[in-house]
Amino acid sequence: MDVTRALDEQGFVVFREVVDRAWLAELRAAFEEAAAAKPRSDSGTRHVEPLQGAVFERVVAHPEIASAVAHILQRPYGVFGFHGRDPRPGFGQQGLHADWTARVGNAYAIVTTLWMLDDFTRDNGATRIVPATHRRGAVPKNFADPNARHPDETIVVAPAGSVLLFNGHLWHSGTRNRSTSSRRALQLSFAASEFLRHG
Repeated sequence: MDVTRALDEQGFVVFREVVDRAWLAELRAAFEEAAAAKPRSDSGTRHVEPLQGAVFERVVAHPEIASAVAHILQRPYGVFGFHGRDPRPGFGQQGLHADWTARVGNAYAIVTTLWMLDDFTRDNGATRIVPATHRRGAVPKNFADPNARHPDETIVVAPAGSVLLFNGHLWHSGTRNRSTSSRRALQLSFAASEFLRHG
């Protein structure tokens, strides 16, 4: 897989089974511990934060992921946000959106990574993306409707332990969890240093 070409042309890449079984078990346990400590849910989706501890620090510092982030941003960057997300059965459908729309010249501002703690399938609320839209700006209103479907969209299907990494300017969204089980993921985003909060 030519990672840099995929990121430049399509705006995303899937690193399959980055997380081994032992680490995956630790991440799942830590996710549930954090969720129990500070429960928060809206619109049928569990939101889990803060995510702290050595098991999560390994996520932030993963070298293969860092290399891809650096390729997209092309300048110093840092962590912009880190939380867990779990759309419950019957929930999770979002309208297509981008995590960032403004650009400074040709520079991108943000990169998003989704660390799959459960398999991403076509039925359990996996992320949909519209390839190559990272160069197009804001999503038109008609596609921002949660019920709208873009003709070029694709649902990312991959086994637990994989990482979906995409340019934060790419159009994407969660889909409805039509299964009977969880679809847990860690969402870690990185932004160019000038956009990070200080103080």
